Amino acid sequence: MSESASVKDAAAPLERVRRVDARRNLEAIVAAAVPLLCEHPRASMQQIAVAAGLHRATVHRHFPSRDDLLDELRHRAFSASVDELNAVLEQPSADPGDMLERAMVALLSVGNQYRLYFYTTWRSAENEDRAQEISINLIALLTDAQAAGQVRTDLPVKQLAAAIGGLIWAMLPQVAEDDLSIPQAARTIRTLIAAPTA
Repeated sequence: MSESASVKDAAAPLERVRRVDARRNLEAIVAAAVPLLCEHPRASMQQIAVAAGLHRATVHRHFPSRDDLLDELRHRAFSASVDELNAVLEQPSADPGDMLERAMVALLSVGNQYRLYFYTTWRSAENEDRAQEISINLIALLTDAQAAGQVRTDLPVKQLAAAIGGLIWAMLPQVAEDDLSIPQAARTIRTLIAAPTA
């Protein structure tokens, strides 16, 4: 074995340790940032570093700017929303209205976990693909619920999907303040878009 190959083999475990440490630090930053920003929306990177138990230079290695950190939080919120919505779709129900309500619970749960509305905008150009995927899935659920006579038909499903997004966004502060539970918020939205009764 050549000397350079031996040096490479010896360096491999150290590199793995560095990668594990970097990943652990990244998760510590994100885990500290979300609750801190919810309480103090203008929290600085220094404050986030302190909350994460890390040196500010370590935080800046992962996120050169505060905007980079906010991009990561938006990315995670959108990815989690897509995953949770897909999990609902993978468990079909004979009741389309029930599936739609479960989808709203899933989206409200992720929204309540990240609470982006406290400290940043919800959408960004980087997340448009995921936003579109969420919209397509909501439209499919709404189409089924309309066909079953459970959702109003006087508005196109695209408009109803947009309305659901707005209603979720509007109700999240009430959920955060414990004025409304997530199931109650989902049920309220379902009631607002329900087909009128005779």
